[in-house]
Amino acid sequence: MVKLDMGKAWTDASGILAANFGTIATIAGLFLFLPYFAMAIFLPETINPEQPDIPPGADPDLVMNATMEALTKQYSDNWPAFLIVSLIQFFGTLSLLALLTDRAKPTVGEALKQGARGVLSYLASQLLVALLAGLVIGLPIGLAAGLGQPVIGGLLAVIGFVLIIYFFIKFTFTAAVIAIEDQLNPITALRRSWSLTKGNSFRIAIFLVLLFLLIGIVSLLVQSALGLVFSAFGGSFAAIGNGFVTALINGGIGALFATIIVGMYRQLSASTPDVVAREFE
Repeated sequence: MVKLDMGKAWTDASGILAANFGTIATIAGLFLFLPYFAMAIFLPETINPEQPDIPPGADPDLVMNATMEALTKQYSDNWPAFLIVSLIQFFGTLSLLALLTDRAKPTVGEALKQGARGVLSYLASQLLVALLAGLVIGLPIGLAAGLGQPVIGGLLAVIGFVLIIYFFIKFTFTAAVIAIEDQLNPITALRRSWSLTKGNSFRIAIFLVLLFLLIGIVSLLVQSALGLVFSAFGGSFAAIGNGFVTALINGGIGALFATIIVGMYRQLSASTPDVVAREFE
């Protein structure tokens, strides 16, 4: 069994990013940055939703219910926009994965075709994971609430949250399997991802936690600094500027995450040779 070398995964990802920066930036810009920026401009409430009017010191259950209602309303009112942007970003991510890792060395056009082929399969896989997560958390909590056992419900919620994190780790390579191995059956892709993470779940979790912490800190610093600059101008300029920064960070995170997945996948997949990062013409 191959053990994930986190240092090598980071080195490989850095090499891939450096060697193919232009191609990665172009695809990420078109399919990760632009859709998010468009939504930030035309539907700003989807990026910065209005906070529910909750008085200070309100009951925590009231706060939770109000927050959930606001989020539910936000998604129900704007679900077509969320769906379209998600599909475009799925397409961009799958195309990046196919381009950077496929041993057939596809052209950009071929990688885009591969990404398009896998969009619906990846959407289906995410819906299956969401359904699984809903059953893991929602069903036990609902039963506990129906029986009037809030303490048990809270405990089950914590256990369910841990399980969701575990599922997230186990299904990390679903997109890579669909894009690189051309596995369009979503259930098979999920099973393959589960198999790839076998014996490395904890290492992957630590690696991704450290990565997300680093990205989160850098993103917060950038957004805070530029947010102060844009707020000085106020009005539409501030809204557009903040939307631009948020979309840029979203695109950068998506591109970086794709290269990290490539770095890990190349180690853990027995079916893909450990090729050297290459420059695309």
